[in-house]
Amino acid sequence: MTLNLEVLSRFQDAADANHLLYTPIPDALKSNHSRVYTVECEGDIEAARAYMLRVLVDPISQAVVEDGTPALEGALFTIDYGMKPGSLDLEKEAILTNYRGQKNLPFSITSLKITQRIYIFGEGDRDKLAARFTKDICNPAIHYWTVA
Repeated sequence: MTLNLEVLSRFQDAADANHLLYTPIPDALKSNHSRVYTVECEGDIEAARAYMLRVLVDPISQAVVEDGTPALEGALFTIDYGMKPGSLDLEKEAILTNYRGQKNLPFSITSLKITQRIYIFGEGDRDKLAARFTKDICNPAIHYWTVA
């Protein structure tokens, strides 16, 4: 069974997207971001969901979308990127270490994938802008990414 959890700040508004680039662009673009956790598990899916929400989400400052659809609407494009297999992912290791330290859980995590999602809002040449942002954000040696 698969859980899809997109976690984002309740208090963060879209900001100038130039902070993501090495050199600014003249386009008036805004950006926002979230984390997407894809958890493959076996056993009691509701117990796994409750555990992941408890571990990943601060209910005061964060919101979570669980249906697999993007949490924010109206983006010119999104960039989803994460660590390639074999690359050191400290957040993933911390989550799995916590999970392994629990006793008698009625489920097992078989796979955990963490993806950063960047939303870019505004107008412009989508493909050209996506290529520029991807070049400055993603390191091909350690990241995989998709643009949607």
